Amino acid sequence: MENNLQTQEPNNLQPQMTYGDMLRETVQEEFPLLGEVTRGVVDDPLALMNAQVDEEGVTVPCALPETMMKHLPRMMSEPLSLYEDADVRTMLLMAMIPTIGSAMSNVRVRHERRLYSLGMMNVCVGPSASGKGAVGDVAGLVDGINDIICRESAQAMADYRKRHNRYDRLKKQLDGVAKRDITQLVDINDIAVEADEPEAPLRRMHKLPSKTTAANYHRLLYANGANISYLHIPELAEINAANRTAFGDFKYMMLAAQNEEPLHTARKTDDEDYRIEHTRLALTATGTMSSVRDFIPNLEDGLSTRFLYHNLPAKSAVRDEMDEAMAETFNDVYGHHRGALTEIWQALRPFDGKPEEELPRLMLGDGQHRLINDYYRQMVAFVALTQPDRDLRAPILRTRLNLYRMLMVIAVLRRHEALGTAEGLFEERLFTTTEEDLRWALAYIFYCVMQTSALYNRLRREEREEPAKRVYISALAFFQMLPGQFATATANAVGEEAGIKERAVGMHLRTLIAKGYITRIRKGVYCKVRRVARKYSLTAQSFRTEGLAC
Repeated sequence: MENNLQTQEPNNLQPQMTYGDMLRETVQEEFPLLGEVTRGVVDDPLALMNAQVDEEGVTVPCALPETMMKHLPRMMSEPLSLYEDADVRTMLLMAMIPTIGSAMSNVRVRHERRLYSLGMMNVCVGPSASGKGAVGDVAGLVDGINDIICRESAQAMADYRKRHNRYDRLKKQLDGVAKRDITQLVDINDIAVEADEPEAPLRRMHKLPSKTTAANYHRLLYANGANISYLHIPELAEINAANRTAFGDFKYMMLAAQNEEPLHTARKTDDEDYRIEHTRLALTATGTMSSVRDFIPNLEDGLSTRFLYHNLPAKSAVRDEMDEAMAETFNDVYGHHRGALTEIWQALRPFDGKPEEELPRLMLGDGQHRLINDYYRQMVAFVALTQPDRDLRAPILRTRLNLYRMLMVIAVLRRHEALGTAEGLFEERLFTTTEEDLRWALAYIFYCVMQTSALYNRLRREEREEPAKRVYISALAFFQMLPGQFATATANAVGEEAGIKERAVGMHLRTLIAKGYITRIRKGVYCKVRRVARKYSLTAQSFRTEGLAC
């Protein structure tokens, strides 16, 4: 027994395990696939969980490791390399994925026995003047597509006006109004064509306006049909203001867009009745934390699990103005990839109107499916263990559809990069993904979960910091707190302890004097009045108070 006691180390000499060591041990035991997936993509899997405290004292995740940026296709990596700030690059990557996916409307991925398009939604959260406005550069990648659709829509409207004018002249001719005016006569060959009044085409555009009404959004989604609509919102505060005015609430549109659910809207004016069978929308939005809190008031709001998030830290460093050479480089790089993305979109146009089963889609192998299933099972258990108060199960499960969409975007860009042109890009309609791209996407999904966790923590923190409702204390209750004889300073001290402001204390004192509960002996000194039992008169039912406490 004595030998055993001598061999034991004292408790104060045992090595202390740091939080990083505990986290690493938990990852190895509960989430071993994280280390396997990130091997070759990230030097240390814990780098995806690193956090930083910005200049405003807010804890947000660190930027993506530089090694992950090197695994991207050129259409993503070259524009991102123009930005020096790693946090801005990470934010732009998260906005670039839904932007590029919106140009691939006729592409599908399978999830839970259904086919989905590549419409994803992203929200970038950051303080004012933090650099989040650079998302507008990424949104410009689809300008070429939007210009083509707008020109076609304008041409369709011009053709409609010509047909409608011919129909009006024909109607007058048939009614006998235009018999004397030969300029109004219509060729007899056009009578059969224009016998019925032509129907006005719906205005179409790929890039939806950021400021419009909810009814117009529904109209534009209906006009785009099976195609993905792209919406870039530079500031969420505009959306919050619109929801309180005549613009209407269009949160239902975003709720339906995640899983491409039906959206039905009907209005009394103009007999507008739009039923959208599949709500396909790609969204990139930026805003401050206060505007996000107004947009997503609490975690029970269904909108909170619809988005991919990025938290941009506050930085006071002044960025250098862009010189002419750098501006020209930006225009060249973005212009080149804007043209390439437009070519990909045009290569998909022959699939317009075809059944979904005939569209190009992503095909994963059995081993890849097993890896994804095991990865998500371990990730849910790991996050539930390390962050039990964040309620991240629903956001994690919703990222699975975004994972497939992300893999399809990368697979299309990889094949386009290998061919060097969009010609013949979709001759093979089944796309596969490499093991390296799959591991990159799984690591990136885990990083998105960490970003969501940070946002949820900030939402809950601000919920906890809401001021408690002040309990009103009446003058009579305040009277019970006072001693028999007291000064004004004593009354103020009692009121401060009870949460009553000094002004309210003075009002209570005046009320108590008026009702005969206290009396003023001299300036600043008061005395309680002894309340004596009421003595009633048989005739007048009146009572009187007798005696003083001092």
